[in-house]
Amino acid sequence: MRLLLDEMLAPAIARELQARGYDVTAVAGDPAHEGLSDREVLAFACAEGRAVVTNNLKDFRPLHAEALLGGGSGHFGLIFMPGIYRRTHADVGRIVDALEAKLKQFPSDRDLANSETWL
Repeated sequence: MRLLLDEMLAPAIARELQARGYDVTAVAGDPAHEGLSDREVLAFACAEGRAVVTNNLKDFRPLHAEALLGGGSGHFGLIFMPGIYRRTHADVGRIVDALEAKLKQFPSDRDLANSETWL
């Protein structure tokens, strides 16, 4: 599985997962993608075959339903991050480890397609 980290997640998380051999990119720190709407983030992830990692349940859950209903185009998965993961420098390692576990659980690009899971 390939990941796109939503804008609230530090690029350091993506860099650490890349160092471990995973294909992970981040919206934050990428001038071409910072400031995209949630709909645009999901579209970008779909175009690249990536699952989105976010804590924005309020906006992405309706986009998930929309992508699946009425002949929607689908998506490559959503990974929701609960509030127990603080987005601080101290928690980067914890987030990286949890995401690596998900990457091992869902190794194929289509393993999480049109689905959602939680860290």
